[in-house]
Amino acid sequence: MKTIEKKIKAIQERLERLEQLCEEIGSFNEYQASLDAKDIAERSLQVAIEACLDVGKIIISLEELNEPKDNKGVFVALAEAGIISHKSLDFLLPMAGTRNILVHGYDKVEDALIYGVIKGHLDDFAKFLREIKENYLTSSVREEK
Repeated sequence: MKTIEKKIKAIQERLERLEQLCEEIGSFNEYQASLDAKDIAERSLQVAIEACLDVGKIIISLEELNEPKDNKGVFVALAEAGIISHKSLDFLLPMAGTRNILVHGYDKVEDALIYGVIKGHLDDFAKFLREIKENYLTSSVREEK
């Protein structure tokens, strides 16, 4: 479980950085004008999403769930196992695609998308973490593994 806890800490650290960034930037125009803000937002969001995926992959392996075909499948498997809610799934599925854009299509990143995520959806990452803790980590069955 220490590996999962390390990944959770990485997500929390990135969320804190994104929250700090949100406090520092006052508007979308200010965000767009700041290369530093965009770099911080994009990299922190990428790391947060990747760490969420890593948490999911670890749980899938430990619980011997069906191996997903892609990153979106990681979140689907967690929802099917009852570890995350379908509401979280609705948020996380597009985040898997966003991660791919950040990593592979970095020249196609839309500022409005990233700004929208950091200004309106950081709580969705926190909800994912709560669900992992409540529905997986605190279970006595899982603590034995």
